Amino acid sequence: MKHAWKSWVLCAALVMLIGFVGAILAQQVWAQAKGPENFDFAGGAQGKVTFSHEKHMAKNPKCTDCHTKIFKMAKGQRSAPKMAEMEKGQSCGTCHNGQAAFSVKDKADCAKCHKK
Repeated sequence: MKHAWKSWVLCAALVMLIGFVGAILAQQVWAQAKGPENFDFAGGAQGKVTFSHEKHMAKNPKCTDCHTKIFKMAKGQRSAPKMAEMEKGQSCGTCHNGQAAFSVKDKADCAKCHKK
């Protein structure tokens, strides 16, 4: 009984460590579920394009709807989609085909992505 307090201190330290590790893991899961911040592409003469994960996840909440079927999931690596690819149904054009979402081929919709 004389050394029982050592067991209690050790147990309390272990519980705190587990809680700390759990908090870190929960933060990482939340950050991943939220998605990265918006990012910009140059967009050429039509003006820059800002991609919003938040807007797209509101329509398709599962990351796997886009990743890795359409886009690679690599932090910090992104190349600007090409209009020619999109018009062939690749990249953004996979969904922006006039059926699932507005079409990348419709010139009236350019300003929905491109901002001058």
